[in-house]
Amino acid sequence: MKFINKLLGILLLTTIISPLSNLSSFAQDTSEDTKVELNQISCREMLKMPGEDKELTLVFFHGLMTAKNNQMVIDRIALREATDKITDYCIDNPNSMLMTAFDKYR
Repeated sequence: MKFINKLLGILLLTTIISPLSNLSSFAQDTSEDTKVELNQISCREMLKMPGEDKELTLVFFHGLMTAKNNQMVIDRIALREATDKITDYCIDNPNSMLMTAFDKYR
């Protein structure tokens, strides 16, 4: 329950704060490679992320799948169980794409 509440809190904060914090980074970002291909993020990459980055990535992908499935209601228990299955899948299949794990368990 704490994990799901934390995820929902992070999602809310990310939704509110992210556009504000990105304004300054848009002005400062001079790299040419600013795009992220979501279907190219591997399980290994996700597992190696620092704690907060990993949590934000999982929240983002859950939100993406929720929108993709046109869901307007989230079952917190099912979400927690899916997160556990996705994490286990990634541990067992580090070379798989993270999107594959989400497609399989969401």
